[in-house]
Amino acid sequence: MGKNIERAVHTLCEADHADVAVLRAEVESRVSTGEFDWAADLAVELTAPVAAGDDHQGNCGAVLYWTLHALAAHPEPESLRALVRVLESPHHGGFDPTAHPRYLAAVVARGHRIETIAGVVFGRVPEAACAREFAACLLHESVLVHDGVSGYPELRAFADTLLAEDHPLSVLPLSLLPEEHGLRRPPGAADDWTWTVPAVWPETADAHRLPASAAMRRRVAGLDPTEIGPPATAGAMGAAVDHWLTRSNGRLAAQEFWLLEPVAREDVPALLPLLPLTAWPEEAAGAQLHPADADLALRILLTAAVRAPAYGRGLHGAYGRRAAWRSLAGLTGGPADAPIADVAERVRRTGWFRVGTASPWFHNVAWDLALAALRPGGREIAVLAATDTD
Repeated sequence: MGKNIERAVHTLCEADHADVAVLRAEVESRVSTGEFDWAADLAVELTAPVAAGDDHQGNCGAVLYWTLHALAAHPEPESLRALVRVLESPHHGGFDPTAHPRYLAAVVARGHRIETIAGVVFGRVPEAACAREFAACLLHESVLVHDGVSGYPELRAFADTLLAEDHPLSVLPLSLLPEEHGLRRPPGAADDWTWTVPAVWPETADAHRLPASAAMRRRVAGLDPTEIGPPATAGAMGAAVDHWLTRSNGRLAAQEFWLLEPVAREDVPALLPLLPLTAWPEEAAGAQLHPADADLALRILLTAAVRAPAYGRGLHGAYGRRAAWRSLAGLTGGPADAPIADVAERVRRTGWFRVGTASPWFHNVAWDLALAALRPGGREIAVLAATDTD
C-alpha cells in the first residue's frame, strides 16, 4: 500500500488478504516508531466506509480495529492523544458503541499511567458521543487498575458530569470497596497472576465440598422452602451473565426461596437438597456446596461479566463491574438499582457458597456458574446458575 491514505483506503475495500496483511504490518511498524498522526489519519479515513456500510468485505473494519488497538496499546501520551482524535472524528457512528469504546478503554487503562490518562483524556473532555463513552469507560476501567483515581480533580469532575447525565456507569464508586480488593494485583505477584476465577469442573467437584451431617439434616427438617421472586429479581440476579443469553446460547436459572424459620449458615449443605432447583433436577446428581465469601462471589460474577461468551463479546471491566454489583444486589435481596454502598453492606452479611456444576443442565464446556446466597436474617436463600456453549 502507498502513502496516500485516501487511495490506500479505497483500494482496501476490494483488497485480498495479502494486501490487508501488508497494511496491518505497516500500521504496526509506523505506530512502533511513533508515527501516531499517520495512524490516526488512516483510522479517521477508515471510519467513513465503515459508517457508510461500504465495507462489504470487512477489510476496513479489520484494519481500523488493528489501528485503534495499536494506538491504545502504545504507552506514549501522543499515541493516546491520537486515539482520542480518531474517536472524535465525524464518522464516529461507524464504531460499535458497545464494543470499541469499552475494549479500547480497557487496553488504555492497563497500558498508560493514570496521570497520563487524566491529562490527555480528561484535561478537555471530548463532546463526540463515541469519545465521551470511551472516557466514561476509561474512568472506571482505571479504578480497577490504578490507585488514587479519586485524587485527580479532572476525573472527579467527569464523574460528577456522568452523575448529572444519569450515565449507567455513574453508580460506580471511584475507589474499590473492601469486597473488591481481591481485584488489585498484590506486590510480588507472579507474571501469570489473575483475579479471574476458574470454573468448578465436575471432575473436581468433591474437592473442598461441604458435606451435610445427620445433625444438620435434623435441624433443617420441616423448614418447608417456598419458591418466591418475581421475574425482575431473576433478571437482576443474572445481570452478570445476561450477555451469555442475549448474545450467545446461554441459559439461566435464578431462584429464591423463603423458609419458615431462619437457618444457620453451617446448615445450608443440608438445606440445599430440599430446594427444587432447576439446574439440578431430581434425576441428576445432587448439588454440592463449596465454601465461598464475598470476595470470591464478586470475582466469580465479574469473571463471568468481563469474559466473552461462546459467541459475542464480554462486557469488559467498567460495565462488567456494574453488572456484577447488580447481580449481587439481586442475590442479596436488594433492589437492582440500590446504591452500591448499600449492596455492599448486605453482601457482607450474606452467607456465600459456590455450587458444583455436576449436572446435565450445565454444558460444562467453558462457561458455567453457580452461586448460592443465604440472605441476611437466614430466612431467604437465592441460587443462581448459568451456562453457555458453542
